[in-house]
Amino acid sequence: MRSEHARQSHLETAYAYYSRFDNVFTGPGIVDAGMIRPLPRKQSIEELGENLLICPPGEMVDRLMPYVELGIDRMVLNINFGVSQEETLESIQCFAEEVIPQLR
Repeated sequence: MRSEHARQSHLETAYAYYSRFDNVFTGPGIVDAGMIRPLPRKQSIEELGENLLICPPGEMVDRLMPYVELGIDRMVLNINFGVSQEETLESIQCFAEEVIPQLR
């Protein structure tokens, strides 16, 4: 995530994803013509942004380091939340090359 514009775009994509996720997994499961209907969320997009690690590598390291210091050495990444395959693969590569080495 190299720019604030890209971060905001990915955050909006994630918010839309979780609007559909909430419908299926905690809501009524409404589907229109085969598509899961996004439902309004109680959590604002700003609050979601505080909870997700959609950020530059340096910020991600800063936000993950407290867990490393507690001895947590495994993480589950949900990188594919609706962005393109190319962006997903770039995120995986960035995490592997720029974040993980700093957490060791």
